[in-house]
Amino acid sequence: MQRRTFFTAVALAALGLPSLAVAAPLAVGDTLPQLQFDNQHGKAEPFPGTETRVVLFAIEKAPSDEINAYLSDIGVEAMRKQGIVFLADISGMPGFVTQSFALPKMRKRPYPILLASKADQAAFMPHQKDAATVLTVHQCKITHVAFVQNAAGIKAAVGSN
Repeated sequence: MQRRTFFTAVALAALGLPSLAVAAPLAVGDTLPQLQFDNQHGKAEPFPGTETRVVLFAIEKAPSDEINAYLSDIGVEAMRKQGIVFLADISGMPGFVTQSFALPKMRKRPYPILLASKADQAAFMPHQKDAATVLTVHQCKITHVAFVQNAAGIKAAVGSN
């Protein structure tokens, strides 16, 4: 098995294609990579951004809904003041669903939602199934990681850091 994986990686590298191996998710003490993601309006935004102090991350619908409930409750201005960034991994969503339902709904939100539309774009983010990830960062370094299931948990995680 290891031999096949090695040869696959060598073959992909020879063809100029990325390896199938994915780096481990980031943890406390790691530095967030400096990237760009399109928001729900198709505008490229820097990630994490110079003012970022909290990154909210979701893959599944339920945690994303909880993040949206929290952000709707606090409002855009509080989100900016607290340095909160929302990154949603929508790579697993069928294209038809994304274009017909998800993006139109996201575009109605008054705050930016950064979108990882390809599976490997957000592979560096820590994640637990059915949970929203709350990363606290200082100067792009992760200082705390929490996994929460609801808006109250998000509020507590954001408020405690």
